Amino acid sequence: MAKSEQRKVDTGIVQRGNTYRFTVSMGYDVNGKQIRKTTTFVPPAGLTQKKADKLAKEEYVHYSNRCKGLYNLKENMRFSELVKEYFRLYAPNNLKPVTAYNYQKHIDYHFMEYFGNKKLKDITTASISHFFATHKSMVKGEMKTLSPANAKRIYCILQSLFKFAVMQGCIKETPCKNVLLPKKNPLEEQKQMHLTAEELPKFLELFTKEYSAFNTIILTLLHTGMRSGECLGLQWEDIDFEQRKIHIRHNLTDVGGKHFLTTPKTATSVRDLYMSDNLMALLKKHRYEQRKLQLALGSKFLHPEMVFTSDTGNYKDRSCLNTSLKRFLKGTGFEYLTLHKLRHTNATLLLNNGVDLKIVSEHLGHSDIQITAGTYTAVLDSSRIKTATLMEQILTEQTPNKHQMLGIG
Repeated sequence: MAKSEQRKVDTGIVQRGNTYRFTVSMGYDVNGKQIRKTTTFVPPAGLTQKKADKLAKEEYVHYSNRCKGLYNLKENMRFSELVKEYFRLYAPNNLKPVTAYNYQKHIDYHFMEYFGNKKLKDITTASISHFFATHKSMVKGEMKTLSPANAKRIYCILQSLFKFAVMQGCIKETPCKNVLLPKKNPLEEQKQMHLTAEELPKFLELFTKEYSAFNTIILTLLHTGMRSGECLGLQWEDIDFEQRKIHIRHNLTDVGGKHFLTTPKTATSVRDLYMSDNLMALLKKHRYEQRKLQLALGSKFLHPEMVFTSDTGNYKDRSCLNTSLKRFLKGTGFEYLTLHKLRHTNATLLLNNGVDLKIVSEHLGHSDIQITAGTYTAVLDSSRIKTATLMEQILTEQTPNKHQMLGIG
């Protein structure tokens, strides 16, 4: 192309010779005159026209965003500014409302005091490692350093923020690589994560003596391994008594004290579970008792479509349910149990009784079988030992003279 010739490449981009000129409109001043910002870009030598144009368009987007204040390639944006951009541009289209709400709470509580006024260029792997080594949060009225589980949970939020920063061109690479997180003390006593087979009869006895909506929820969680939000999000149209199926299509979430139904955690969480005779009888009894309550309250019963509700027919709050469980189990020897540990119990019982890992993974609604394998490593190791022992018994029984097989005598 001759130097004097000018070619329009795209809106705001013209080429003259080997140089591209970018023009970004910034609106109008008080006199009605258009405000423009311009710069030039020269692509590397040796590119075809098509590749040079493509690179110029990418650079134009970066330049336009810098002009409009979306990000700063000099890495002088402050962490608090990044957070605002994250929730303005990324969260609305990529996070569920409840996830965005929880992310914002954790960021405000854990990160803003330490990182809020820091420039992105000053936030390094070392500074993040130092944060996790020294940061404390309130636990039962006492300031304590982060547990490994909580550290990992909020670290995932920080990773998401800096991944967004890289995507937007604010920084070249994330500082969240090779961060040192708190680790479990190998000498610390391991917390029990599920009911054992020996404990199960005594536990069941607590919830099967008489009917109550509370007992029904706990037994449903134990029978199905559902997440508590999935269980509390069930509607009666999700229960198919003829086909003996429970269709999991919703998750009950709490955002700022307001409840609403969302889609389940992952695409694979939308699934069908089959009901046993006991569970089906339990849910039919619950439906009968709930209908009596509806007749008594009439239109005051707020959500007759929901399987599990409060006494007034409102959505059942998960946090209150967990508190009720803790209160109910106090002094029973099962104080360690939570709603989520009932899910662990369900999965552990299935694996210990020989159910295939893939089936258990689908049953739990995990997005990847590796998540199941990683969560239940100890259970799987125990099952493998049982398998080896069982095979030894089978082979021993089939051997006419085990001493002769071993070359003894």
